[in-house]
Amino acid sequence: MKNIAAEMNRRSFLKNTVSGVALGFPTVLLGAKSPSRLRAGVSKRCVTPPLFVPYLTSSANGTNAPFTGIHDDLFARALVLDDGHQSLAILSVDSIGFDNSILGHGRNFTNEWRTKVARHTGLKPANMMLAATHTHSAPETIGLTPIQKIPGVAEWLEIYLQTLAETAVDAWKNRVPVRAFSAAKTVPGIERYRRIVLKNGTLSVHGNLPPPDQVQMPWQLDETLTAICFERETGGLHTALLNYTAHPVISMLLPQVSADYPGAATAHVEQQFPNAVCLFTNGAAGNINTVKVSTNFDDVAAIGHKLGSAAVEAIQQSLAGQPFKAAEMKVRSDRIELPPRACPSVTDAEKAGSPTALSREGTVTRLALKLAEGPPRGEIQAMRLGPLRWISFPGEPFVETGLALKQAGADFVIGYASGYLGYFPIRRAYAEGGYEVMQGAWSRVAPGTAEYLQIRANHLLARL
Repeated sequence: MKNIAAEMNRRSFLKNTVSGVALGFPTVLLGAKSPSRLRAGVSKRCVTPPLFVPYLTSSANGTNAPFTGIHDDLFARALVLDDGHQSLAILSVDSIGFDNSILGHGRNFTNEWRTKVARHTGLKPANMMLAATHTHSAPETIGLTPIQKIPGVAEWLEIYLQTLAETAVDAWKNRVPVRAFSAAKTVPGIERYRRIVLKNGTLSVHGNLPPPDQVQMPWQLDETLTAICFERETGGLHTALLNYTAHPVISMLLPQVSADYPGAATAHVEQQFPNAVCLFTNGAAGNINTVKVSTNFDDVAAIGHKLGSAAVEAIQQSLAGQPFKAAEMKVRSDRIELPPRACPSVTDAEKAGSPTALSREGTVTRLALKLAEGPPRGEIQAMRLGPLRWISFPGEPFVETGLALKQAGADFVIGYASGYLGYFPIRRAYAEGGYEVMQGAWSRVAPGTAEYLQIRANHLLARL
């Protein structure tokens, strides 16, 4: 039976947005920059979708479904930094991620966002990062299901892209002199390693931790919360950029829109500092879950409050210290083409199983169709502000990669940025098995890719 409520929702949205909102930018006049001052601009816009836009219900089965309601809004938050010689932008979006091919053949979501922003600012396209918090209770924009075929979704994607661009443009226009600070704080009790190898050869992926005598191999967590803070010259927090490592899957599969724990954490910070904007970036969380998975919104609030409270303490600690003596910025990027994992051709895969089949054959067919779009191409970005250095990946690096890069000099790592190429498992994971290395559209790259990316990332860090 046709969903009349969803159809009315879709028609109302298109009527009120496509015909009722002008999609162009105002002309921006660029003023002279101060060569001696760091300036920061921020902007925040609601990007909660209409309910007919689907969320991912199963990557393995290739299914999605429309939302049934809104628990809490999704936001895009932009930060622009300008030292008078160099400028950069980070846009953090309450999103599961961005498949760059989602707009259709021959188009690139991140590149089009950058082009729109560059057209109305002094920002260079290469100096912009589009980061997703990776909440799973957001539209299915990582390309694991063909959402463009759903009526109204293609039009919504164009409006969504424009809104993200306007958010960054607004941040450019709002730049003011600031001082930069930073702090790091350990926040335990939020993360759960989801690939614990047991002596019987199986993996412990959720629930209570197994007894130590059953564990074959020790595991690692990255429980460091990093905060970069910007204070107005007149005093008071202007912006905070947070980085923490854990999959936002507490509200996963609940049919309501939600920013999950990052949304609750950033909302808590913004409540404590009413005139500030707080951005969240996720770390190398490919094999790190929250301790709660697909439970309830009480757990979202509790874990978000715990991380948000720790962030407030870190911000207060940083502002009580000394600002950066020098806030020079640098940005480096590296275009990459990654080796795809072994996979049958589309023709051979489709002979074995339909892409809609709820089976291994179905997941292989969907992988073949994804790889047929072209080889996995993306970008690693490295940025520096004063003494701080960070690096980003267009997918889901494992925590081991993130910790290794921190040992090599990165202050933090950002995943789910400027594209989505699926998981980047460490080499041994392919032999261990498990979801992250199954043949599927979410696991596209060959063994050894993570180690290759780590080498390339180290070279970029050295160039900073």
